[in-house]
Amino acid sequence: MITEGIIGQVKDLTRSNKFHFLDREHNFRYERKFTVPDEFSLNTIEQSIKRNKALFRKVFHLRQVNNIYFDTAAYNDYLDNVLGVSDRKKIRIRWYGDTFGEIKKPVLEIKIKKGYVGDKWSYKLKPFVLDNNFNNDMIQNIFNSSKLPLPILESVKMVSPTLLNSYLRKYFLSANNKFRITLDDKLLYYKIDKRLNNFNFIPTKDANKIVELKYGLSDDKMANTISTQFPFRLNKNSKYINGINTIKQFPK
Repeated sequence: MITEGIIGQVKDLTRSNKFHFLDREHNFRYERKFTVPDEFSLNTIEQSIKRNKALFRKVFHLRQVNNIYFDTAAYNDYLDNVLGVSDRKKIRIRWYGDTFGEIKKPVLEIKIKKGYVGDKWSYKLKPFVLDNNFNNDMIQNIFNSSKLPLPILESVKMVSPTLLNSYLRKYFLSANNKFRITLDDKLLYYKIDKRLNNFNFIPTKDANKIVELKYGLSDDKMANTISTQFPFRLNKNSKYINGINTIKQFPK
């Protein structure tokens, strides 16, 4: 259950030097993630969500989600996650629809994590084309031309593309509108390089399905009740970490 101590830590984070460039309103929330084994069919998972006592209903339409993740040359963000660093970040570009070709509505997202709670800041980017000519110089030009706040622009100059992924996502909302669930399926991981790329290779498939429960800071107690009704286990899951572990031979 959320405590005043955790809320205080979150407020301290917003004032810390580590995240000084995030000088804006914050919307911290919880995210509980469940990795569902391949033995559970998509229909079984969906029915489990709808039978929950929180009375989840399907909202919005099925979408394909695409992400390009960024990291430092030393993979600092990857290592922060693997090592369990409490205060960490993740940088990505997200868009919906086709993975390749002209990306008309890309959004730069910076996800901030403070222990069990997190927030996300989004910035619209200029359109670009994702094909075999894609490289870091090109995307840095997009950043430079997209009117990003200067501190954000300085931050993305320090990173380069490390992973491309895509998946299909379904959306659910509880009857009281306080809890959201996303269900991700058909995960694909693509290698991406900052200089030379060839996306003609077959991507690596991930047979697992991911369920995420998202809610505000004051609703953690009820979230426990919701979570215990699912036939799958809560665990630590990151598509970025899974993808890097899948497609790269990470140096030890």
